[in-house]
Amino acid sequence: MIDPTIIHIVLIALAIIFAVIAVELKRLDHTIIAFALMNFILGVVFYLLYAPWVAVFQWLIYAGAIVVLLLVTVSFTRKARESE
Repeated sequence: MIDPTIIHIVLIALAIIFAVIAVELKRLDHTIIAFALMNFILGVVFYLLYAPWVAVFQWLIYAGAIVVLLLVTVSFTRKARESE
């Protein structure tokens, strides 16, 4: 059986990698996808730490609503630039 500490360290390392990717990428749509993956992984970490309500809110609010809000904002600003 795999030690849960190793699983937590791997997941946290993945979350940090996706956070750095989200900061460093130039294209906003790729940045938003990296941000969503980071938040999904953080939700998994919360769930593994026996905080299911925090995990659900992480998935619903950050990996769901905030990502949709960012995607809509980026698409509207691109349309506004193209119309000018």
